[in-house]
This record gives sequence, C-alpha cells and structure tokens, in this order.
Amino acid sequence: MSTTTISTTEIKAASLCHLCKQVQDLDRLIAHEDPIAHCRSWTALCQSAEGGCKLCGAFVKAEEIRRHPSETLARDFDKDMNWPETQITIMPQGRNGLFILEQRELFRHPFKDVVSIWFELYTNSDDPLRVVFAGREISQNSQSEESAALLDRWIKTCRENHPLCSWSKDHILPTRVVDISDHGSDPFLYESHGERGEWVTLSHCWGGAAGVTTTSSTLHDHVASIPEETLPQTFRDAITICRRMGFRYIWIDSLCIIQDIHEDWTAESSQMFRVYANASLNISAAAARSSTEGIFTSSNHDRHFRASLVSIPCHSKKLDVSGIASLRIQMHGNGPWRILPDQPLHKRAWVLQESVLSPRRVDFGAYELYWECRTATYTEGYPISSDGDTFFDASGRQLQRMEPVSLDTNPEINWGPHPENALAWWYRMLGNAYLGRSITKHGDLLPALAGVAETVAKLIGYSYRAGLWLEDMHRGLLWQSTFALDRPADTAVPSWSWASTQLPWYASGLELHRYSATTPKAEIIGINVDNSGDNDFGQVLSGCLRLKTRFKPLAQMLNEAEPIYNQTGNMFTMMRMNNRWQAAEDAGVYASPPHGKLLCTLDEHPGDASNCHSHLINRGAVCVQLAGFIHRDRREAPPRRGEYVTNWKEPEVVTIFGLMLEPTGISENEFKRIGIVEEAEEDGISLDWNVKTITIV
Repeated sequence: MSTTTISTTEIKAASLCHLCKQVQDLDRLIAHEDPIAHCRSWTALCQSAEGGCKLCGAFVKAEEIRRHPSETLARDFDKDMNWPETQITIMPQGRNGLFILEQRELFRHPFKDVVSIWFELYTNSDDPLRVVFAGREISQNSQSEESAALLDRWIKTCRENHPLCSWSKDHILPTRVVDISDHGSDPFLYESHGERGEWVTLSHCWGGAAGVTTTSSTLHDHVASIPEETLPQTFRDAITICRRMGFRYIWIDSLCIIQDIHEDWTAESSQMFRVYANASLNISAAAARSSTEGIFTSSNHDRHFRASLVSIPCHSKKLDVSGIASLRIQMHGNGPWRILPDQPLHKRAWVLQESVLSPRRVDFGAYELYWECRTATYTEGYPISSDGDTFFDASGRQLQRMEPVSLDTNPEINWGPHPENALAWWYRMLGNAYLGRSITKHGDLLPALAGVAETVAKLIGYSYRAGLWLEDMHRGLLWQSTFALDRPADTAVPSWSWASTQLPWYASGLELHRYSATTPKAEIIGINVDNSGDNDFGQVLSGCLRLKTRFKPLAQMLNEAEPIYNQTGNMFTMMRMNNRWQAAEDAGVYASPPHGKLLCTLDEHPGDASNCHSHLINRGAVCVQLAGFIHRDRREAPPRRGEYVTNWKEPEVVTIFGLMLEPTGISENEFKRIGIVEEAEEDGISLDWNVKTITIV
C-alpha cells in the first residue's frame, strides 16, 4: 500500500476552472438537490487539471490515492463518450460538505454510475466556516497531543454531560485486573476478591501466537510482576493510554483469564458481559491484526489518506460568512462509521459483544479515532455528536438504551421495552453484524455471544436455548441462508439451531416488520439443552426439541414430480397443477410462495441438482409445520392511477412455515433439520397432514 505524503495546497479563486468555482458557492453546494454538471469526461477532467485547476487536480489525485490506474479510469469514464448524455457531475449530499464526484449517463437509471468518489469539505475550529461544516482536521499521528486532548474532551463530556451514560466508579471489579498505577514500576496481576472500582477493557486481535499469557505456571509470577518490556506492543500502548487518562486497572483477556484451566475460562467467560458492560471505557485496537502491531502504529498507517488534498476559499451569502475549506477523500462512502466493520478487529466474532456491551468505546481505526457511548457518537474528523447509525445498522446503542444503566441494578426492576423491539434488534444483529465473522473454534460461536444474549434475556425475560428464544421458538427456528452451509461433523449444537452451522450470513425466515399474528401449527412439548457449567448462555454440549406437529413425508408431496434445484442458492420450488406436482421453472425468492407452490430452502447443498428430489426422498426427508403468519401480499398491484377505489388495502395472505427434516436412524421419530419450507395456506397444500410427536436433535 502506498504511503505517499499528501501535501495541502491552499489556492485562490483564480486557480479554479469555471466548473470548480461552483463548489465555492456553499449555498449552491449544500442546498442543491440535483447533480451539478462538471466535466463531460475523465479525459476532460485530467486536461483541466493539467491546465492549472487545482481542484480538478485534487479530484485526479484522489483516484490515484484510491489505487486505481488512471488509464483504466479514463477508459471507464470515457467508454460511452459516443453517448452525448454522458456527464461527470458533483452530487451534493446535504450539509456537512459531503459530495460525490461521479460519472453518469443522464436520463438513465440514477444508480448506474460507472465511477464515484466521495469527498468532504471541512475547516478548522477557528475558521468562520465552522458554522457551516462539522468536519475538522484529522491528526496524522494517533499518539499526538491533539488526539490525546480530543479523547480527554470526549471523556470529560461523557462524564459531566451525559446522564444516560451514568459513569460509575463503584462496580465490583473482575476477578483479576492488571494494576498499572505505578508509572515507575512494572504492572502486575491483581486479584480483586470482590473489591469495587473502575477499570478499562482492551479489545484486540491475538494474531497467531498469543505471546505473554497467564497460565497455571505463570499465575504466581504475574501476581508479583509482569515485566512491561515482555508485553506485546498493543498491550503497552493500551497501558500508556490508560495511565495518561489516570486509570489504575485494565482488563486484558489473555492476562486476566488463566488460559490453560478450562474451568477458569468457563467461569470468566460467563462473566464477560459484566466485565465489558460495567467497565468505564473500552479501548479498541481496531486497525491492528495482531497484538504485536501496536495501537498507535497500526492506526497511523493509513491516516495520510484522510489528509487535505487542497484548500479553497468558500462563501455563503445566506449565512454571511466566508473562509477557507479543505477537501479530503471520504474513504468509506456516506459515513465515517461505515469503515469500522472492515477493520481487522471487527471481523472477529468475540469482539461483537465487547463493542455492543461497552457503555463507552474508543476505536483506534486505520483512518481516525471513533467514539461511541450511550448518548453520542464522535469521530476525529467529525468531533461533534452524530445521531446517525454507527458501527452497524442495528447499532449497539439501541440495546444500551433499552437496558438499565447498570447491570448491577435490582433484578426486579421494570425492564421496560416491548419484547418485539429487542427481538427485532437481536435478529438484525445476527444478520448484519455477527454471523460471517471469523472464529477459531466453531464451538465458541455461542459463548462469544453469551454476554449480549444474557443482556437481552434480562431485558425481555425470555428463556435462551442454544441461540434461540423459547418464547419465540416458532419464529426463531425459521433461520435460513441463501448460501450452502457447512455443518461441522463434530458440532454438539442441535441441528435446529443456527449455531450448528458455519452460517456465513443469517436471515430469519420471517422479517419481523412484515409478518404478524402468529398461528402455531406445532406444540412445543419440551426442549432440553445441556450447557457447559450449567450456563444457559455458554457452550452447548447437546440438545433436543420435542414437537407435536403436522407431519408429511416429502415423497407423498412430490408424487413423482421432478422439482428444479436453484443452483444459485439452496432453493427449489414445486408447483401443483392438475392434481400433481410439476417442476417450477421460475425457482427463486418470493415475499411468499407463489400460488400452488411449496418453497423449500435447504441448509446444505443436496449434491446433484438435477436429481435433488430423489436425493431427498432417499434420505427419508419429511416436512413438518411450525406456524402460520399473516403478511401483506405485495404481489397484487394497487389500483391504477385515476381509478376511484375507496379504502383499498393490500390483501392479507397466510403463509405456513415449517421445517424439512431427515431421520437420524438412531431412534424412531428422531430427526435432524435439513431446511425450511413455505406454503400458501389458501392453496390447500397444508391439508391432510398427519399429527405426530417427534424429536429433533
């Protein structure tokens, strides 16, 4: 990766071409809702830059920074120059000086842009334009006095002005913490024995060899002293940050959990949610791929990409203000928080709960610092609070705002939120932020989420079983993926749980905002899950689910049909015509099953796509019903414009959802899950099913 230094050039109006002078008029740039025409081609843009326009030069430089060969871009931009409507435009994105330079074909679909580059204008805190732009300069060194002062200001603001954040120094300390209070001496491992105080947590990537860890053989030595020079650079940087802020204790997993004693790991991991939720601050080494890279070095590596490209004089007649605005690349689309999920740390499954549960977090990212607490979000480039979504669309702040300020509060407290709110957050969190992250041991998939699950359980009072909620089991069982899944042969998690698979992406079979009025078609007779250490949120050792449900072998439903397997996913459909099943040519994803069809989504690739039905029949596949759900049928078009229709409503459709199972061959009426099925109730497909009590493992 290039580390070319970007120098800031302050230019005068005379250094701009007539097209770029449009950017100086902030009333036009900020208030404009339509694209502002610029050069007709990439070649013309380069020619303008060569002719002396500094802003056009900055646009060209931006593409070099984004590591695209200019020759390729020239071809991309100019390939349709025989079309007279081709145009490079500046697309304003509202206030804060954000805009996009893009090539588009006018009068065509607005999203079919060949190339787009995001930019933002910012200014200094003492410039008159500070009333226009929220963006500020980003220090080129995360260890600088400017960055340290900014972090101090965020902490001070949170302590003094955020009642919701409720900063407390009186929580029960974790079992062990690292004492770093004496600047002149080495840190040491402190066993708290229930004492109270405040501490900081560190989130980091181990990155291969763990380096210095606490084990049964090093515990005694670490209680006496942990030589600082033996610690990896990330740990040493975290200690530097904590000492400068005045904290005495820091919690680091590899030092505070005895790594070679399983009982200690189980006990401490079960308390992980309290460790993070009650910590004063979480320091996140987001850009470091290993503990040896260091917090400061890793977060400085790409900061030059966020340096100023050029500074230009700008003005606003409406606000009667003028000043100097600087231009930089927005490396992450429409918001600085969008880059965090791509940082090395946030690709780890364990880190999700650390991020969500921590009441305050500072991320040392590749491009800048990020702050999030229950009340506000800040970035180094936008140090003024933002109320937008942050780390992921279902932001952890949504959960934090539902829960009590402290997890040490009276358990009889009225937790408040409607369960549907927390459940909606839970399902979005699984799909948007958790599944698909890397995890070394598949068996840790549920323990790595235990803290979040326990918090949600306290919120809504539901019982947690192997990743699903007992009170929402009919819906929770209907997870699916559009990709073929791997189910590890040695997994102890029952097949009915999403955690039994290496699920790259999660989708509930039901979108909560679309479906309502559940009508159970199956009765849950019993559910038994054996967890390590009798912790409902911990590692699963075994599990089974007993249902009294409507049941039909797949062979009876196919009746010599040859359904088509959709090779782009795991989905195939069967269509009933003339009292027999025929293959459906239009297999695909529907808001609900098309009339007369049974829609099946398999967990695993069935092998030969052309012989899918025979493969499933030979495995003894059966279908069972779980529940019917009412939703709006959007396949029926509303009245045409001009027609007089009163009180038209989208028709309601009942869809029956269920599971596809296969016998285990171990016990009679014992099955394991292999997929889900959907059918429209009105078509009569769901009739004439036998009722049977079965066990799913």
